[in-house]
Amino acid sequence: MLVFVSLLLCMGSFINGGLTSRYKEDASMMVMRSCHDKERHALLGLKANLVDINNTLNNWRSKEKNDCCQWAGVSCDKHTGHVTELDLSSSYSYVLSGNISPFLSLLPQLEYLDLSGIDFQFNPIPNSLTSLTSLKGLTISGANLSGPIHHHIANLSKLDFLDLSNNFLSGPIPDSLGDLTSLTEIHLSRNRLEGVIPTSIGNLPRLIELDLSRNLLNGSVPDFVRSTFLRQLDLSRNRLTGNLPNSMGKLSNLRYLDVSSNSLTGVIYDVHFQTLDVLIYLDLSFNSFELNLSSNIGFELLTIKLQSCKLGPSFPMWIQTQRYFAYLDISNAGISDFVPAWFWDLPPRLRFLNISSNDIKGTLPDMALVFEDYPGMDFSNNQLEGMIPLLPSKLAALNLSRNRFSGTLSFLCRIDAALTFRDLSSNLLSGTLPDCLKKFYEKLVVLNLSNNSLSGEIPSSLGFLSELQALYLRRNAFVGEVPTSLNNCTKLRFVDLGENNFSGNIPAWIGETLSELYVLVLRSNRFNGSLPSQICFLNNLQLLDLSNNLLVGNIPRCFGNFTAMATRRFQDDITSHSYSSYVATLPNATSVGATEYCPGLDGGFLSCFTNEDALFIDNALVAWKGTQRQFERGLYLLKSIDISSNKLYGKLPSEITNLRELVSFNISNNKLYGEIPKHVGQLRYLDTFDLSRNEFSGNIPLSLSNIDRLSYLNLSYNNLSGRIPTGTQLQSFSYTSYSGNPQLCGPPLIQICEPSPPPATVVGEEDVQDEEDELWKSYYIGMSSGFVFGFCGICGALFLNCRFRYFVFASSNNMKDWIHVTVVHFQSLRMKFRR
Repeated sequence: MLVFVSLLLCMGSFINGGLTSRYKEDASMMVMRSCHDKERHALLGLKANLVDINNTLNNWRSKEKNDCCQWAGVSCDKHTGHVTELDLSSSYSYVLSGNISPFLSLLPQLEYLDLSGIDFQFNPIPNSLTSLTSLKGLTISGANLSGPIHHHIANLSKLDFLDLSNNFLSGPIPDSLGDLTSLTEIHLSRNRLEGVIPTSIGNLPRLIELDLSRNLLNGSVPDFVRSTFLRQLDLSRNRLTGNLPNSMGKLSNLRYLDVSSNSLTGVIYDVHFQTLDVLIYLDLSFNSFELNLSSNIGFELLTIKLQSCKLGPSFPMWIQTQRYFAYLDISNAGISDFVPAWFWDLPPRLRFLNISSNDIKGTLPDMALVFEDYPGMDFSNNQLEGMIPLLPSKLAALNLSRNRFSGTLSFLCRIDAALTFRDLSSNLLSGTLPDCLKKFYEKLVVLNLSNNSLSGEIPSSLGFLSELQALYLRRNAFVGEVPTSLNNCTKLRFVDLGENNFSGNIPAWIGETLSELYVLVLRSNRFNGSLPSQICFLNNLQLLDLSNNLLVGNIPRCFGNFTAMATRRFQDDITSHSYSSYVATLPNATSVGATEYCPGLDGGFLSCFTNEDALFIDNALVAWKGTQRQFERGLYLLKSIDISSNKLYGKLPSEITNLRELVSFNISNNKLYGEIPKHVGQLRYLDTFDLSRNEFSGNIPLSLSNIDRLSYLNLSYNNLSGRIPTGTQLQSFSYTSYSGNPQLCGPPLIQICEPSPPPATVVGEEDVQDEEDELWKSYYIGMSSGFVFGFCGICGALFLNCRFRYFVFASSNNMKDWIHVTVVHFQSLRMKFRR
């Protein structure tokens, strides 16, 4: 019985305990589901300050008993019901816009706040944000914030993560930021911040990551000796000066160091890497550093970027200790030496190798290497020579330009079809284009074979390159017509076939199928026939060069339809072509921004790779102010037409003045005639204007003097006449700009203009009739008045003088005849004037 009772008691206790536990769990669930009314109203106030075009905050409603802890982006403490996390980030898509609401200050327990990607329309960070004293993480990146970072940020004493990157913040970094001793990460990159880096930041004891890149910071690199946990330091793209502190070598946990693109100086010794045993990423490029490293350095880097540092003149021997690098850039490093044999035993994980723009001599060895990925190699602008040897079959990019390589292009047939970029320009290569080029149809983006001795016709197989964006065949000896198969290359944006021996008509299909073209250069060939009007279909065309050919006929009136030359749109991205086929295959890679790809610093990655290193920048040789000039980085700003040195005739269409963004216009050395369009002054951005050696006549339009940007003008050897319009602009040019026009006068010419007659007005037929009537009305009134006064005088004389009376009557017959003749004469004059 006692056992039974005990069993019942145990069961009751179990049941009661279970019920109590269940009740507690339900109570906990009830607390977790509810939120404080004050905080719910604060969130609704936040919503009221935002424009929500995608209805992202649809479930944020003001109904009673509507639990804000269940709202999108809101997290609450499950015990207290206070809002602890608010994440409204929108991945830079700007689906939300407006202001940062002051109601946020009514969330006293908020620990994590992420408002990234909201368009705050260049409003500043409100001071109310600094009242969130429980905040541990604050992220507002890519949100169009402006103004300074307030020094009251020190009120956020618990803050351990701060990300205000990619905004328009300006002013200095507050020194009070160094008072936040709990900070582990600071990200302030991509703003307009200026001033020195506060030394207090270098004293943060828990700091792990610091990114201040892409600002306007000046002064020296602070001492980070107290930030012993620092793993990632990025101070790149600022205006820092001075030396790299020796204390940098004491940061034993540092794995990522980037101080590139500053104005830093000094010698880099082993002491700078004294304890950096775990360093794997080093970027010192674009400074004035001189590296003096021994072969005993203890780290092995995965990414080495030393572009424009001084490593030479001898080849840096310390690189022999780097056996596992995936990225090596020692370009423009003052090396004038032969490459040692050990260097060509490249790591199998190589992804990018750049030794360009040095004075490296010798030949390339056979490199039958097998890489795990498809690397890019840049050996350009050196003194390398000889036949191009056996190259690795797996290549994504190859740049051998501006060397002295000779031989044919047959080596290309041994490279894998994954090659996306090939620049072999400015060498001594000869022979024809191999038919095997068609195997690159899936990947090849850029093909540059300019400035060689290649010959023959373009094979029709080139039309298989459907991904091709840039084709350079300039300055070779190619002949024949442009093959029709190229109309399959519909992604072409840049075509330069200049300075060859191409012939035939300019294909009309260029305008019909290559709609992406922004540069078309066919200069210095033997193209004949008329200008096809289909070229006018190229709405993206910004540079057209058809000069020095055998073209005849008129300039089509539709030349005024080039949209890109008529409207202002600066697209810097059109001049560059991404050629890396392996960017998207980086292990553990995450997209950091629009142009960056960077694996995290934790585990299993090879290097941080920026897409900016994988760009080919278009370049064009343009006739500019009487000489040839190479345009590269600023090519997207150039809008130019050059059809000079042909056999074109007819008038210059007035529609050409529609191209209001035109910068350079050259139609010299043709047979064009007629007047210069009087509205030429509408080309307000014109810098170069050359109409010389044609048959233009008439006056120089007065509107030409209104183009204040004009710096080169040549109207010489035409049939222009009259006075050169006065004004500081046209008189500032040399007399040679106007010579060869015998009837032209005025400064800067020595021919003096004749005094100008009173300005004539243009009148119509009715105006002429009115003037005639007024003329004759005045004549008749004057004649009548004179007759009356004369008659009275004569009658008086006749009455008073007898002898005079006889004389008058004797002469009356003669007077009658004189009046008759006079009237007839004036009537004849009137009829003549009417005619």
